[in-house]
Amino acid sequence: MELRPWDRITRLIHLALAITVTTEMFTGLVIADATRPRWLLIHAVIGVATTAIIVVHWMWTWARGDLRVLFPWNRPGLRLVGEELGQTFRGKLPGYGNVVGLSSFAHGLGLLAVTGMAATGFLMYLVIPGGYGLAAHSSAYGLFTLLATSHLWLSYGVWVYLGGHVLFAALQQIQGHHVLRHLYSVRN
Repeated sequence: MELRPWDRITRLIHLALAITVTTEMFTGLVIADATRPRWLLIHAVIGVATTAIIVVHWMWTWARGDLRVLFPWNRPGLRLVGEELGQTFRGKLPGYGNVVGLSSFAHGLGLLAVTGMAATGFLMYLVIPGGYGLAAHSSAYGLFTLLATSHLWLSYGVWVYLGGHVLFAALQQIQGHHVLRHLYSVRN
């Protein structure tokens, strides 16, 4: 398989998302307790930074013309994703790099999930009930509950994505593909 390496900006965006999304997921576990309001502020501030990085990611992906790589939702792209998924179940890991395939497809799904979390988190911030939100009337409990429930369900998907992402990166490393070097080397 020919490796089409990621450019430096994509690698920097990936690193920023890895740090901020992981931090958001763990601070989200802490604030679920509801007895630690200071952590809610930390979660909200990092959430704003994460949202900004996600927006930059979308703009950069679009500018590079890589939407078709992350979202190969046409017949040939989905056929390739299906073939690589079948090969994965037979012990052959999918390709990696900036190419159409299972790995990029999974990255696209992860980007959609974190985008959904960022959107619902931002909207929750706007409509916090009791007059604490930035844009909503103090009786926005129904909308807030809908957004919070959506945010929670999306978080389950992001946890699965993060676990799978780390697992596949580790398996690629074990098989000698050095994906971490390709992603985080300053020489590329």
